[in-house]
Amino acid sequence: MITVLCGGFGAARFVDGLGARGSELQCIVNVGDDFDYLGLRVCPDLDSVLYALAGSFDERRGWGPLDDSFACNEALGRYGDDWFHLGDRDLALTLVRTARLGAGEALSAVTRRLVEAWNVAATVLPVSDDPVRTNVRTSQGWMGFQEFVVREGAQPLVAEVGFDGAEHARPAPGVLVAVETADVVVVAPSNPITSIAPILAVPGLRQAIAERDRPTVAVSPIVLGADPATEAERARATRRAVFMSALGLAHRPSVVAATYRGLIDGFVLDERDLETEGSALAELGLPVLTADTLAPPGRRTELADRVLAFGAGLPLGRRHEWR
Repeated sequence: MITVLCGGFGAARFVDGLGARGSELQCIVNVGDDFDYLGLRVCPDLDSVLYALAGSFDERRGWGPLDDSFACNEALGRYGDDWFHLGDRDLALTLVRTARLGAGEALSAVTRRLVEAWNVAATVLPVSDDPVRTNVRTSQGWMGFQEFVVREGAQPLVAEVGFDGAEHARPAPGVLVAVETADVVVVAPSNPITSIAPILAVPGLRQAIAERDRPTVAVSPIVLGADPATEAERARATRRAVFMSALGLAHRPSVVAATYRGLIDGFVLDERDLETEGSALAELGLPVLTADTLAPPGRRTELADRVLAFGAGLPLGRRHEWR
């Protein structure tokens, strides 16, 4: 069994290489980005992971399903409510989710229905059925994650990041079991502050990962040695740097690795960054695999297989011995 802690864009590209694992794969997904838009419950990270597993994630845009249209979104422009872009196929899924949540179903149960509708064999779990919302305090005051990133273009200076509701949230059914029973847990190449930290903020998650007696590895979301190939990748890197800087963290793979101190047994570094980051990672005393973390679709299964083999071969019992 393989369990992946997932954010949005980076996780979607990584799990694309694991889709053939079918029922062996369990994805625990961030819900901190979720919000209500015009009365509809939007869950960007859950949907990105689902679309990726179904082979329908639009990587060039960085969100939503392939071949979507935007007639409804364009019509909303008449009323000034089109700041958040939701395609028509995306909207259909969102309408079904909102209706079922309104009927009293838990988010995890609704997600299971949606996964089945897309004929995906993997398990996709929101980290919690309870609301956990990433909020950002800026020079303009507190605002929700989507308002900050999409409406404001991640422009105001970030002073603080909070995960509202996390302290009272409970792991969704199956989440802790997915962590405890996995042969390998992989922290996807997702933003460590806004994608992975909200997962770890849910009570029980950090402890369950720290106490595992099997390996956990993290894949670097940062590649210093290659320029972003698309606008979506450029925006992702810019936002990640903004949030890391707000917490006083340099935008470097070795710094990401250090944020997972006590949780991971090994780290996957992009091969382009070995010369610049290898010594810093060596100083941490952390086993490192170098790989092409930006592998195109046809080579992602190879990347995933290498990550899993690396994890399976790691010595255990040393994750608390980092320098």
